[in-house]
Amino acid sequence: MQVWRRSIVIAGAASVLLAACGDGGALDGLPQGREGRVVAVLTGDVIALDGQETVKLAGVDAPTGEEPYAQAARQTLAHLLAGRRVALFFGGARKDVLGRTLAQVEDADSRRWIQGALLDAGAARVRTDPDNRVPARALLAREAAARRARRGLWALPLYEVRLPDEIDWRDHGFTLVEGRVQRVGEFGQALYLDFSDRWRTSVSLTLPRRALRDFRDAGLDPFDLQGRLIRVRGVVQNGRLAVDHPEQIEVLAG
Repeated sequence: MQVWRRSIVIAGAASVLLAACGDGGALDGLPQGREGRVVAVLTGDVIALDGQETVKLAGVDAPTGEEPYAQAARQTLAHLLAGRRVALFFGGARKDVLGRTLAQVEDADSRRWIQGALLDAGAARVRTDPDNRVPARALLAREAAARRARRGLWALPLYEVRLPDEIDWRDHGFTLVEGRVQRVGEFGQALYLDFSDRWRTSVSLTLPRRALRDFRDAGLDPFDLQGRLIRVRGVVQNGRLAVDHPEQIEVLAG
């Protein structure tokens, strides 16, 4: 039964990929780098190009290693790109901390936007960085459609959006949380946003004061979030979820 369910998930992802051709317009206006041929698909979000260049797909995070859906994510990316020529585009920093090229990737022939196709298939989640945030709005829209349809990894309980009181001090790693902000306060060089008066038993957000200008420039003043329903994504550690750029927070209706 488990194998049967997995085959349905992968087959469904493949059908989405076939429908995602020709959407390279999402990258219009971004600085373009070189074109190269994919010689290996290393993980669900990392490829190797000719010339010994390793490329981490910017703005997305796919399961890796022994994580559930890691193999299916890699297969999805291989289906898209194995042996294909790709073009690289840059929406911010061009290298990550491991020295890999950090880029938006487009199939050079079909102009298919690879990050968008992965999100359509539910093979990855949106994960932006303070110095690499473009095109976050388009990425989030593609993820939202796959999440609503429970495609790919969104069919697995591990990757479901969680409520604040479903996270405890033992949890760690990248996750998505939805809740209503009950309190916004300040402590030293950080702001905190609590989802509950029982902040010791519910995840809280921490935001460095140095990031406040970026939030306000984006029209998202953290002090205005009290009482608002939000979806936030980031790394949870010790009952805290750190946010340092506005694309991590989505203000929801209701």
